[in-house]
This record gives sequence, C-alpha cells and structure tokens, in this order.
Amino acid sequence: MNQGLCGDIRITDRYAKLVEDMANAGTVVVEKFCATRAEVMGAHRFLGSPRVTPERIFGEAVQRTARACKGRRVVVAQDTTEVNFGGRDRGRRGLGPAGNGESLGFFAHALVAIDAEDEAVLGVVGAEIWTRSHEKIAETRHKRALEDKESKRWIAAGETAAEALADADGIIIVGDRENDIYQAFTRRPDKVEVITRARRS
Repeated sequence: MNQGLCGDIRITDRYAKLVEDMANAGTVVVEKFCATRAEVMGAHRFLGSPRVTPERIFGEAVQRTARACKGRRVVVAQDTTEVNFGGRDRGRRGLGPAGNGESLGFFAHALVAIDAEDEAVLGVVGAEIWTRSHEKIAETRHKRALEDKESKRWIAAGETAAEALADADGIIIVGDRENDIYQAFTRRPDKVEVITRARRS
C-alpha cells in the first residue's frame, strides 16, 4: 500500500497543499503563495525537513502523473530552460556558466504530460538538471559522441517517458529544432511516437 511521500500521509497532504497553493498563486515564492504567517512557517518546515528531499518530492510528482496518465493517449512536451543568476550569484554554490558563458546558472530539461484529447495538463514526467563545466571542451561538437553532448537529453526524454508512463494508452513526445537529430527517432522506445520541429526546411 502506498503510504505517501516519505512513508507519511501527513507529509503527502502537506505536499499536495503546497503544490495547489503554488499553482493558484502562479509563483514558487513561499511568502507569495502562502496566505498567512503560519502557512509560511509550515512551508519552510516542510521544505527544510531532512526527510523531504528533492528526489522524494520529484518521485511523488511523477507517480501522481503516471496515475493520471493511465489509459490515456498522452502528449509529452519537452524543452530546456536556463536559470541565470547573473548579478545575483554571490554566495551561491554549485553553479556553472550560463548560456552567455559569463553569468552563473544551471539548465533544466523538463517533460510535461498533456492529455491528447482534452489538452488537460496531467503533470511532470521527468526533468534533467545540470550545470556546465568551467573547463573548455577541446573537441568540436561534431567530433564528440552523443553521450558526451547535452543533446543526449532529447533521447533520454523518450526513454524516461516510456518508463514513467508505462500504463498510458500511447505517448507522443514533442520537441523543438534541437530535437531534430537522427537518434531521437531511431532510438525511441516502441510505444513512443516523436514529433519535432525541423531544423531546416
């Protein structure tokens, strides 16, 4: 029997309330999505608990999405976003060069499930988060193996969707021009269809 997040249904209920409040407020800033001082303190206690790790929160979110997708034909939208701390990086640790090569930040490649029929957003399917190295890469990208490139995230996305949404009736994964690579089609799992924007017309 599923005992909830961290094996505690109370923690699961707190998680569900936080997610609902964030969605309603349209922000992840605790002081903005909480209505009272008591709710702010409760949110900080939840997020600061050693039992509530990012991996457990994310695992709970994916499980909820998988249940919502069961028996449905699902579109999985994917894209990469950059979180740039330019001018606000003092004291922050674990960051790497952002897209401009100067500011510090990190990147996230997120997968979101959407019902193919009614277009309802069903939840998060997966996400890869990484920082770039400060060291210069000696080889040009054309000479590097796919596994040594950031492009591998597009192939991994199909594998992640197939595994997480095993009970879905069908999966259509959608990507932009960066996803227009040969391996995105040849290495896709059997139950996954791929639609991508062409790199060249």
